[in-house]
Amino acid sequence: MSLAYLLLFLPLSDKYPTYNDIDRIIFAEIPCPQFDKHLHDLVKTHMIHGPCGSTNKYSPCMNNEKCSRYYPKKFQQQTIIEQDGFTTYKRIEYGQTSIKGGVSIDNHSVIPYHPRLLLRYQAHINIEWCNQSTSIKYLIKYINKGYDRITIVIDPLSESTSNTICNAYEIQHYLAYKYISPCEAC
Repeated sequence: MSLAYLLLFLPLSDKYPTYNDIDRIIFAEIPCPQFDKHLHDLVKTHMIHGPCGSTNKYSPCMNNEKCSRYYPKKFQQQTIIEQDGFTTYKRIEYGQTSIKGGVSIDNHSVIPYHPRLLLRYQAHINIEWCNQSTSIKYLIKYINKGYDRITIVIDPLSESTSNTICNAYEIQHYLAYKYISPCEAC
């Protein structure tokens, strides 16, 4: 399985400043199967979160009996950007459902996507609108973060080594396990 995180910076002339423009790019609804059966099947396969919550308390996303990804999302007539900078995407309640894990799922549980990307790559592609510098800083830190590493040494305790600190391979360990942020790399 491949995994990629992409952060796209758009020139000012290509930015989408209105909520209606965001609604034309990012979708969080199950498409009608009569209109586009293929897209409906792809959303059902790749872009449905859960089921979790009261229907599946043992889902991996559950933490203290709540979804750590804040699903199910609330219905919204139009996309809005909250005071904290997070985007609440348009999710209209119109009765379109899908069955996943034996549970009927509606627009509450659709992960934001872009139809052309989903049709092209036929894979889970989560699209988010990022509009604050703190969000961008978090994303850059996240996509450049390496795997956490730790080194331990287990030595038998003896009289001859109890007061001696072992510094073998100290430079190699430092280089191998040091996290270098993008700022330091530049």
